[in-house]
Amino acid sequence: MNRRTFIQFAAAAASLSLAGCAAPDGVPAERLARLARGVNMSHWFAQAPFSRATLQSRHTAEEFRALRRVGLTHVRFPLDPYVLFSERNPERLDPDRLPLLDAALDMILQADLAVIVELHPEDRFVDRLATDDGFVDAVVQFWRALATHLSARDPGMLFLEALNEAHFDNPPRWEAVLRRFLAAMRDGAPRHTLIASGDGWASIDGLVQLTPVADRNVVYNFHFYEPFEFTHQGATWGYEMWRHYRGVPYPVDAERIAAALAIIDNPRAREEIRFYGLSGWGAARIRQRLDQAAAWGAQHNAPLTCNEFGVYRLITAPADRIAWLTDVRTALEERRMGWAMWDYAGGFSLTRDGTNDRSLDEETLRALGLSAP
Repeated sequence: MNRRTFIQFAAAAASLSLAGCAAPDGVPAERLARLARGVNMSHWFAQAPFSRATLQSRHTAEEFRALRRVGLTHVRFPLDPYVLFSERNPERLDPDRLPLLDAALDMILQADLAVIVELHPEDRFVDRLATDDGFVDAVVQFWRALATHLSARDPGMLFLEALNEAHFDNPPRWEAVLRRFLAAMRDGAPRHTLIASGDGWASIDGLVQLTPVADRNVVYNFHFYEPFEFTHQGATWGYEMWRHYRGVPYPVDAERIAAALAIIDNPRAREEIRFYGLSGWGAARIRQRLDQAAAWGAQHNAPLTCNEFGVYRLITAPADRIAWLTDVRTALEERRMGWAMWDYAGGFSLTRDGTNDRSLDEETLRALGLSAP
């Protein structure tokens, strides 16, 4: 990073800190600057089969250098705990795979990108945390060991995120588990900045139910995909109606809603999109929703980020996707919140084609306020 660029990011950090009015003994401004603009590296160390070949070859050093050149400051690194974790011996990190993790992190950091290492397990792992205290004990031990291992890296460049999208449907239970995770992470990495989210799939609604921990070196995070009727149309996972949505516009437009209703064959999905047509979703409603998160941050003097937001690309109208990304990114930056788009080369991707063409999509870059490659 050259001096001019660093000064720009430092200025951005000062603004970011104002989102939650971070105290002088809280998250350093230069770390908030590193969380300003990012992307998620999905389907690598999580959401994919584990093999030495895939863990080694999924991405190249040049890809990360390209991300840095267009103006990104960090990447979020989803890590399925089972890459390293054994419930029988939770304090032991898998010695065969640990060097692969280290090599991946080295490649990212060498491109002058900060990295958020976040636990990104499958749903059954989260379900056990919601009900099994013994399993929580094991994961606490694992987090302490992992944080200890990662603590050798520059605390200005590496961040630790407790868990991706807790969905306990029990905010007090999640808050108790989260506090145990954060304490173990802090034991292992005394100088590093930690990242925490609320229950309810890291939603804004989950965030505003959290009580911040006493540890001031923590950033609070939420994910934003609203309205799901638009961002997840055509998706084959999650809510069963998503796969039936077709032609759903953003922003809401009565004529285009009518056209969508004409091609949706599922009665329940049709009714849901008819209701969406009355919702008024557009830039103003996005701003109102993000204001709820910003108000919580100001109330608790807590810095905020949104490290997942995006639109599934399979059937969504490209111009609508670009409009939504522009509106969300602009609203986040207006509220002095850092962000990380989901994802780099998956179904929501920053690249032109997550499978074959890894060149960066210029329209998406513009929507994110980034430079051309």
